[in-house]
Amino acid sequence: MKNLPNILTSLRILLIPAILYCIILNTQFSNTVALVIFLSASASDYFDGYLARKYSFISSFGTMLDPIADKLLIIMVGIVLLYRGDINGINFIPLLLIISREVFISGLREYLAQLKTKIKLPVSNLGKYKTTTQMFALLFLISSPLINNAIISISEIGIALLWVASALSIISGYQYTIKFYKN
Repeated sequence: MKNLPNILTSLRILLIPAILYCIILNTQFSNTVALVIFLSASASDYFDGYLARKYSFISSFGTMLDPIADKLLIIMVGIVLLYRGDINGINFIPLLLIISREVFISGLREYLAQLKTKIKLPVSNLGKYKTTTQMFALLFLISSPLINNAIISISEIGIALLWVASALSIISGYQYTIKFYKN
């Protein structure tokens, strides 16, 4: 754990409670703080992977923890935005699909680890696009109380991106499942 990518990944997890607390407070100031912290946490996802690859800091610990940090960030923030009312009605469906896919793929990876097989399910490019889209969707939803004078609602952009992210989640989950059954 003594390398910068692993520290950034761990920091992302440690920032989650502060983000959640600020979103729940739902004041102008707390929403701004939540936005800044969420942006920092999201950026850390990019930088930890970039630094790990560039400087060969790839470790078993980091490989295991990075997707967990992403899932915790996305799922917990999504649930708190649901609680706050930013995600409601039929727009609850993409959040459910995203959470379901994450649990399924995590279970599939755990199953493969227990089998001690050589079958691996590394993160695909589509999985990276999915995570990025999820983060942008949540970013727009977190910032929606801060921006009122837009032609199109920031919240509507966030919800649209949430639907796109759920479609990417389903497609990437399907790809992982097919890869599993072919091996």
